[in-house]
Amino acid sequence: MAVIEKRGKKWRAMVRLKGHPTKTLTFNGRKAAEDWARDMEDALRSGKVLPGPSPTLSVLIDRYIKELEKFKPVADTKRGNLTRWKESLGEREVASLTGQDVLDHAAKRCEAIGPATMQVELGYLAETLKAARSLWDMTIPDIVAAARPTLARTGMIGDPNERDRRPTAAELKSLEEFYRYNFAPTPMRDLIPFAIDSAMRLSEITSILWEDYRPGDKPVVLIRTRKDPKKKATNNQWVPLLGRCAEIIDRQPKKGKRIFPYKEDTIGSNFRRACVRLEIIDLTFHDLRHEGTSRLFEAGYQIPEVSIVTGHRDWKSLKRYTNLKPASLHRDKPALPHLAPQGAPDSVEALEEAA
Repeated sequence: MAVIEKRGKKWRAMVRLKGHPTKTLTFNGRKAAEDWARDMEDALRSGKVLPGPSPTLSVLIDRYIKELEKFKPVADTKRGNLTRWKESLGEREVASLTGQDVLDHAAKRCEAIGPATMQVELGYLAETLKAARSLWDMTIPDIVAAARPTLARTGMIGDPNERDRRPTAAELKSLEEFYRYNFAPTPMRDLIPFAIDSAMRLSEITSILWEDYRPGDKPVVLIRTRKDPKKKATNNQWVPLLGRCAEIIDRQPKKGKRIFPYKEDTIGSNFRRACVRLEIIDLTFHDLRHEGTSRLFEAGYQIPEVSIVTGHRDWKSLKRYTNLKPASLHRDKPALPHLAPQGAPDSVEALEEAA
């Protein structure tokens, strides 16, 4: 028979069965102890392989990452999201975790992140637990499946919303003036216009190296391992530096290998604090990439040309970053019957097919 007893903050399960040695194991939760004891009794009676102790979530995540790295580098996004799970639930045995633990984690995280980001974070945990069950033959509960319906109903997870937020000229001017007279540990008066004119992601801006910069009449820079759903390890791309980009780079101090040797979180925090002080509502640093992409189209660049700058592979992924201003569609004395160039697609669907 099984005996479940509380020892301090933990629960100890003890299984005594005639003809077999006594088995004991300690858990964080009572349910985990009861489940283990039941499985142990069944295993002893049937002569099956005895279930081993449950690893902690941190150990499981570390093993998962180590296994993935045998085949390809693990993306910083995946590593970072799994780290969030280690920080909140890492010391718990996996067998003791419940769907409620996932809900509690998500509730705290959603104070700082949106439903789409939380959904990605949840997906990485689900991948890890699936690997444990299918590859390493671990008997662990599907806590993600248990929590997902409630997370969806409460809006803590969801698909990303397509943003159409672009900074106004007045907002950009107020930000420039703010950083002129208020100290920031990062050169925001350079980073903001660089983000717009380059249309780069913040992670790309902070990772470009001096050795990958080619100045001159037609300056370019190499972006290493650029984000791509199919090619993450070898996707190095040379991109043109348009507008003020080269000028901004040339005035940066050479203090190390990186042109902008700053942490992404620091830049993002500086931007958010300035927006709060200036009462700029619902504007993120990533919206500057949207702004830059839209400006390229408004300047007359075509889809293949814009994709070289932004790194997008197709029109479907590119168009969600494009928020054209209606006034930008006016041309000098437009002839209405010939608004579209000869042979150009005359609908969004045709444009997607052409791309």
